[in-house]
Amino acid sequence: MPIDRRAILNGGLAAIAAAGLPGFALRAETRRPEMRAIPSSGAFIPVVGLGTWITFNVGRDPVLLDESVAVMAAFFEAGGTVIDSSPMYGSSQDTVGHGPA
Repeated sequence: MPIDRRAILNGGLAAIAAAGLPGFALRAETRRPEMRAIPSSGAFIPVVGLGTWITFNVGRDPVLLDESVAVMAAFFEAGGTVIDSSPMYGSSQDTVGHGPA
């Protein structure tokens, strides 16, 4: 059974909703992402970022754009700062630009 973008986004939204449950909320508030230094500059960035290759290639679909914004908002709330994108990822860069300010 192939997995489509809607299934991936729905799974991400389910994970976000689960994070709001009482048992998960405490951990989400107290745990920050693991950070590593960039050797050339010494700047610290999280070891995990948000990829946009397939999941954020949603075109102009307003429902999928809103779902993508919710994923980005949860990512930022959890301390995420690095988003990977490329012009080769279809509409992914436009979708990120549609995200939370």
